[in-house]
Amino acid sequence: MSKAQATQADFSRYFALKQRAYLINMSEERDQNHFESLSGIIVSCSRDSISLQIPYATGQAPEVCARRTTYKLTSESMGQGIQIMADLIEVSPTNVFHLKLHGSLEMYQRRQTLRTDTTIKIFQIRRDTSLAVYRKEFKRIMDGMNSKGARPNLKLEETAINLSAGGMRIAIETLETISQLSMFFLDLDAGQQLVCAVAELIWVHHEKDKHMCGYRFVQICKSDQERINRYVQSLQKDQGITTPASKINWELLDRMINTEPEKQP
Repeated sequence: MSKAQATQADFSRYFALKQRAYLINMSEERDQNHFESLSGIIVSCSRDSISLQIPYATGQAPEVCARRTTYKLTSESMGQGIQIMADLIEVSPTNVFHLKLHGSLEMYQRRQTLRTDTTIKIFQIRRDTSLAVYRKEFKRIMDGMNSKGARPNLKLEETAINLSAGGMRIAIETLETISQLSMFFLDLDAGQQLVCAVAELIWVHHEKDKHMCGYRFVQICKSDQERINRYVQSLQKDQGITTPASKINWELLDRMINTEPEKQP
């Protein structure tokens, strides 16, 4: 698609009100070792503009838009994954992200990331604060673990979860507070650092005396995503489950398909 065609394109046909969409940070100044994301519900769309209502405080003030923030916006249309570049134009006082779409809209086959039920030692922080505060704490913790090579002094508890590189499902007692954002520490291997991740709440199901909560990782080291994927594959192998060859899941990557290097014949 030419630049002129892209400028005139009407992308609104691929999006609908109340549809969930995900934003993956692709800004040049981002830490490329981290996967950084957030999600929201589409509240308006017209041609090359789209607005998302973010369900939790982001701590992102309107003035930060003076510094260009570029995302990969990904969602679903007609059963296929779709993704397109989006520049953040404005953040409203009601926590609505207004974005300008540009470039070529790409479609891809959506695939579930490998996941499994497991019981591991974890620690969860549920705090009513903004995403910016969680990200600042994430950076402080990761810098500490990387520089000192020591684990945070946390009381980890054996917990049954369902885990994938993209997120996790966990049961929370009915009387406990459910927060839109959480920070998780996962002990995949006693000989290695803890996996630290900030996660957003995607869904809640009520089962007997518990809340079953589905969380999506929105701030995590890419190397830790790979560790989780290897851990899941290892468990599935031990259970005699044949795992298909690893295929790229574009929803977890901060790049577009047409920027991939050409494959050698």
